[in-house]
Amino acid sequence: MQNKDFSKKRPKVLCLATFFNRKEKTVNAVRKLIDGSPGVELSFCLVDDGSTDGTSEILKDFPGVHVLFGSGNLFYSGGMRKAIDYAKNTDNKYNYVLLFNDDVDFFPGALERLIDCSGKYDSHAIWVGPTCDDSDKLSYGGVRRTSAIRPNCEIVMSKEREGRECDTFNANCVLIPWNTFLELPNIPTPYGHSMGDFAYGFEAHRRGIKILVMDQFIGKCNDNSQKGTWLDTELSFSERIRKKENPKGLPFKAWFYYLLTNYNIFTAIVYSIIPYARIILRR
Repeated sequence: MQNKDFSKKRPKVLCLATFFNRKEKTVNAVRKLIDGSPGVELSFCLVDDGSTDGTSEILKDFPGVHVLFGSGNLFYSGGMRKAIDYAKNTDNKYNYVLLFNDDVDFFPGALERLIDCSGKYDSHAIWVGPTCDDSDKLSYGGVRRTSAIRPNCEIVMSKEREGRECDTFNANCVLIPWNTFLELPNIPTPYGHSMGDFAYGFEAHRRGIKILVMDQFIGKCNDNSQKGTWLDTELSFSERIRKKENPKGLPFKAWFYYLLTNYNIFTAIVYSIIPYARIILRR
């Protein structure tokens, strides 16, 4: 299927995201996708995890947007699980699913370029759209392991039109063919906030599904700052421990499960302890 000729048949894409009290960014992301993808028939399933800033009230007036509501305790991975579960149980059929973050400032035509790559080079693969920060440097994209034992990875993008193969991805902008999406299980329940997208991508890779990152930025999205997180060395010992075990930090059970599932028991034991050593040593 050559998706580039959108005039013959517009591909149908179901866009999944979760949000919490980021009205301007969330509305901007949805609007940019709609306005920048005239050759695509878009639908949205968005999870509002307890927002109080009126985001849902604005989004309900957008065409093709369906909003699900969470308790306020879903966080990123829980919200995406809810959206993915909805998509897997819908009676509607699509050509693709798009996983996206609501803080991406999409460039015009970004989604159409991803679909074009899928149609031209590998229609069965998962395609990742890399993002840049305000200084035009790579911020999120495809992810490659740098060690078989240590849980170290690098964020990459392609230098070739055909894409660069990856081990997993940041789910800031990820296009998944519909049948591939149905084949994949949901994000595992141990993940509350972080690591869910990495785990989802690693599972696809284990199943032999190719993950390719494209050679152009699809939008802007700045890296998250370490200030105020468990990695902030200016915080007290107790505050860093509290933030580490918070769902938005690096909670022990989720981190151990991630290491055990995607590496091995040795890595899980050693590297689940290292964060505590870092805190003790104020590193």
